[in-house]
Amino acid sequence: MMSKKLDKDNPPKIKFLIAFCFLSIGLIQCNSLNEVGVSSPQNLQFKIQPSSIKIERKNTFSVKKFGARGNGITDDTKAIQTAVDTVYARGGGTLVFPPGVYLVTSVKLKDNITYKGYGATIKRPKNQGKWTRTFRAEYAGRQDSKLLIIKGFTFDGNSQNQGSYKNYELEQAHLIFLTANPKFPGKLKALIEDCVFKNGVADAISVYTNVTVKVNKCEAVDVFRGGFVLTGGNSFVEVENFTTRGEVDPAGIDVEVDGRGYGNTLKVDVKFQNLNLMDGKFDIGVADASTVIGDNIVSNDAPFVLYSLNSTMKFTNSKFKVGAADGYTNRILFPHNVTFENCEFYVTRKETDKPYSFFSAADIWWQHSSQGIQRNQLIVFKNCLFKVDKNMKSTDTTYAIHVRKDFPFTNNNLRVTGGHIAKDFKTPIVRE
Repeated sequence: MMSKKLDKDNPPKIKFLIAFCFLSIGLIQCNSLNEVGVSSPQNLQFKIQPSSIKIERKNTFSVKKFGARGNGITDDTKAIQTAVDTVYARGGGTLVFPPGVYLVTSVKLKDNITYKGYGATIKRPKNQGKWTRTFRAEYAGRQDSKLLIIKGFTFDGNSQNQGSYKNYELEQAHLIFLTANPKFPGKLKALIEDCVFKNGVADAISVYTNVTVKVNKCEAVDVFRGGFVLTGGNSFVEVENFTTRGEVDPAGIDVEVDGRGYGNTLKVDVKFQNLNLMDGKFDIGVADASTVIGDNIVSNDAPFVLYSLNSTMKFTNSKFKVGAADGYTNRILFPHNVTFENCEFYVTRKETDKPYSFFSAADIWWQHSSQGIQRNQLIVFKNCLFKVDKNMKSTDTTYAIHVRKDFPFTNNNLRVTGGHIAKDFKTPIVRE
């Protein structure tokens, strides 16, 4: 666990001379002992719903009773859709997919059903078009839906036989897509557990508006846009014990909320726990008083992007590798209320297709022309370690923390307490 490693290796609290404080005046508060003095981070209140979801449904049906073959040759879409509609009409239950390979174009799932597929693979037929979502659930109602459960499947997007997709030619061709109509207050409730997603041409799991979902013990391998993607407001999300990796396509975490949920809001509440992002980005962008918390996240591959407009984030016991600061990726934008505690940051030699002049473990942007002047923002690093990855060159310009220009009298603050900044950095902290 990351927390144990940090406790074991954590050196004494860093102390900077007063001359260093002058470099960052207005950003770091210096006390009379000539070291960085930091008040305690704000007590953050996160309204996270219970994470454990257990339900047993008595009525059990097999998709093979409805004509599904599972032989990897026959298109089973129609038979599976008939099974879903029938089980739903009978009041719900468990729909079992016996071991096999089921060719599926797109099936509309219904709530109040457990879809159980241990040993079963849901495979996308070759040469499918964009907007072809393999498993999709679309709910509309004034009350929340009954729980929809997906367990034990392998989803194969068959990317090798889909034609071009790396320039988003196959947009919205997700393996699982969840949403509820934002015109109504009711949310779609779902649990996705023990699933593997591979060879995807878009998202593995795509969550849009008005959704409450828990994702647990899943893995995404070679999925083009992201292993887990959240784009819709008025949603509550928990992702736990999630692994991403990829040699052909990286499969990371992507939260870019641009679809408004019920009440015309972009607000989301997100909890990440035990993420192992071996490949792929860690890209989190929220607004409208959203909340994001994360614990024990290992992000081994840049880019690393945070956008926290009028929102709260807190990350603990985590490790992030951050690539070149190109002014677009690998940055922290609008840190309204952002805290890192017991975390490790590495600058790593991961370049982008955009020009850059330096690497920074934390490239902080208080302002951007896309929004009005932001005030009273706060970013806190408590007991964090800043390191230079072994792949960096001696000629690279490296900073532990780089702070972009700000307007006067905005009361935006960077606070650093404890932890350690490696001597390998060209400069520990720089303010433009």
